[in-house]
Amino acid sequence: MTTEKDPELEKLLEEKAKKLITQKPKGEVVHLDSKNFDSFLASHKIAVVDFWAEWCAPCLILAPVIEELAEDYPQVGFGKLNSDENPDIAARYGVMSLPTVIFFKDGEPVDEIIGAVPREEIEIRIKNLLGE
Repeated sequence: MTTEKDPELEKLLEEKAKKLITQKPKGEVVHLDSKNFDSFLASHKIAVVDFWAEWCAPCLILAPVIEELAEDYPQVGFGKLNSDENPDIAARYGVMSLPTVIFFKDGEPVDEIIGAVPREEIEIRIKNLLGE
């Protein structure tokens, strides 16, 4: 008995698999790299990207703040990009200091914060982008 593959079913399964891979659960900060960075920006009207590195102490202080904000603003895409592992993307946006948080609207950078800042500082920028 041979089983023929249904091309329509295969296409639906492939699309579903892609969605599962690219969707983020609410409140999750997506780990970005050169493979998924551009598609991440394209799939979020508003995105906040934390440029960081493992050796950066202020980055480690800022990380839980970004995670809290991701939970509180599920309509915003939150990502973090290790600048040491992805220097091409960091250079594309002129990231010279860590941590740097860049705010994107429609895939374009519109604002940034350099350094570990209080949650309120980041939240104000998010609310401005959301029109709140």
